[in-house]
Amino acid sequence: MWLWQAVPDTLPPPEPPAGPDTLRTETPVLPDTLENGSFDPTGRGRFTNPQEPDSESRSRPQPVVIPKQVGLNPGFREVFSDSLQRWEQWYNLAERRQAQPGAISFRLGSHGRNDAILFRAIEPRHQVFLFEGIPMNNTVSGAMNSNFLPLDRMRLYSEQEGGIRYTGEYTLRRYYLNTPLTWINFEDTSNDVRRAEVIFSRNVNRSGNIELAYRGNNDNGNYRRSSLDARQAAVRYTHYLNEVWSAQAQLFYNSFQMNESDGYTIPDMNLFNFEPLLTPVRLTTARSSTRKSMISASLFHRPDETSEQQSRLHLYHNRDRRIFFNSDLRLFYRAFSYGAYADTRIERGPFELQPLLHLRATVLDDDSNTLINRSAWTDVTAGLRLAFAPAEAVQIGGWSEVSYRTDGQTGFEAGYRFDVRPARNWQFWQSLAVGQLVPTIQQLFWFGEDFLGDADLSREQIVRAEAGLVWGRGWMDALGLRVYGSRIGSPIVVNPETGIFQNIDAYQSLGAELFADIETPYLEAGLSATIQRFFSNSARAENQFLDQSGLRNTNRAYFYLKNYFLNFATYAKIGGSLTFSPNAFHSPVYYPELDYWDPLSPDQAIPAYYRFDLEASARVRMIMVQLRYENLLDGLGQLGYFETARYPMPPRRFRIAIRWIIRN
Repeated sequence: MWLWQAVPDTLPPPEPPAGPDTLRTETPVLPDTLENGSFDPTGRGRFTNPQEPDSESRSRPQPVVIPKQVGLNPGFREVFSDSLQRWEQWYNLAERRQAQPGAISFRLGSHGRNDAILFRAIEPRHQVFLFEGIPMNNTVSGAMNSNFLPLDRMRLYSEQEGGIRYTGEYTLRRYYLNTPLTWINFEDTSNDVRRAEVIFSRNVNRSGNIELAYRGNNDNGNYRRSSLDARQAAVRYTHYLNEVWSAQAQLFYNSFQMNESDGYTIPDMNLFNFEPLLTPVRLTTARSSTRKSMISASLFHRPDETSEQQSRLHLYHNRDRRIFFNSDLRLFYRAFSYGAYADTRIERGPFELQPLLHLRATVLDDDSNTLINRSAWTDVTAGLRLAFAPAEAVQIGGWSEVSYRTDGQTGFEAGYRFDVRPARNWQFWQSLAVGQLVPTIQQLFWFGEDFLGDADLSREQIVRAEAGLVWGRGWMDALGLRVYGSRIGSPIVVNPETGIFQNIDAYQSLGAELFADIETPYLEAGLSATIQRFFSNSARAENQFLDQSGLRNTNRAYFYLKNYFLNFATYAKIGGSLTFSPNAFHSPVYYPELDYWDPLSPDQAIPAYYRFDLEASARVRMIMVQLRYENLLDGLGQLGYFETARYPMPPRRFRIAIRWIIRN
């Protein structure tokens, strides 16, 4: 089991009494308590009436009560699911991902911001997130704030292996309930960091389920000009049309209001000469307001009632709105997108194919647009994913994709991955991908006072290779090495002096990770080391900066004890995690006006740092309590630390979270 996965909540003999997990959301099918009748014990999921049905009821189609299950796309692997993450206390997906091997995090100090992760040497601008196939990145800037993703409603999070970009996809839980279900998640932290969430779901009849969700995030900030308020709301209705078809309608809304400081003026980050009440902020009056909303109608298909979902069709309307205020400066745009996405998985013997098609038309609100020298555009993407298993120990995967946008931009990607198990307990894999990425609308057509796009930018050309070897046996869950690298031709960056988007000479982003994970019924522990560095032979100043920006090295260790208590009535887990970055390097820079991360930073290198978190979690029937003491070693050997230049991370603080499930 990997570092970022939670532990199984079962032990070897003696086993606890058999019974369903009280936290399970995709519940077994039970008879509807509001209807007369008995449940079919064959498991086919139909209700039978003890009375002889009349002719009208015999002709009426029977409702389906077996909810659909979601499978993985070809070439994707599961990172975590709801049953695994419930033992862990994560505020958002960025906090969750930064604990994985291969991740080097650049956070901005307060929860809810557009934090960045350099993941397996893939930069933030080359990362894509999908909501059951629908792209969630901003249609103008390409940016993605992971706080838009409803982590506590997530059923499954998976990621593609080997592509020129990082692609992660998440799917939501699907409910089918014989009694109403309410989830209450609450988290409180020192320094006025609070999160409150309520999720309610019930069946309106034997074929339909409605779900309501609301989440509020508040972080008043450990330091001046770092507070934010965020709200997320969703309504979803799912209707099972028959045994193989189901439909879904959904409204999904996000709103974030933030103070924007652009960091602090710190003379020497090595000395951490930072005084919260005295150190000046770079922007004293700036604020940003971001909204992202989506309305979608979806149709799902499976071959039969016991199979996983194989086909899906989404029709959606998406709105991206962002405002940035600073004194007399006001930057504003609102983009309306209308799209359709469809894919289907086809299984034929050892082959599995998944063709996909995405169409999207975007229109800017011209009455408020003051930043984009473009009023409308349409983009089309078509792709194919393939998995082939010629033998039990061999699997070959491949993918291809082409895209076109009506401003004349085209892009493509193609790649393969080869997996083999040469011996028992051993796994080796290798992948290669090539492609060209279409510049974002922001990179091409932005025209502001401080930043300017360039309509003549060239496409980025990327070649990426990965290889890895893993061994695991018994209590040694995994011992492995993974190496990877990308060559980026004509990379698009922001000139830190002029603020103009530009192409520079090619550079390489190379990295590796070494990891070991131990798993027993009473213990889990692990170590990982991740390194990354940029290389360039060009004499150009921007390339020389990247070449000399330093070796990024993040090392992690964790240790947890776990067991049942009180005659299996309670399950508890306690332990800690340590993060250690031993050397200085240059972090990327975040531009709040653009909501954009760029690798060319004009700032000092961030110094070495370490961090230790103490954690505990326990479940008693329908209630879970999670405790975390963050940055426990603050003030012991270091006065503070940075993950991003100019943005000090919070000091020592205590977090408590309660998860409560109410049925009926």
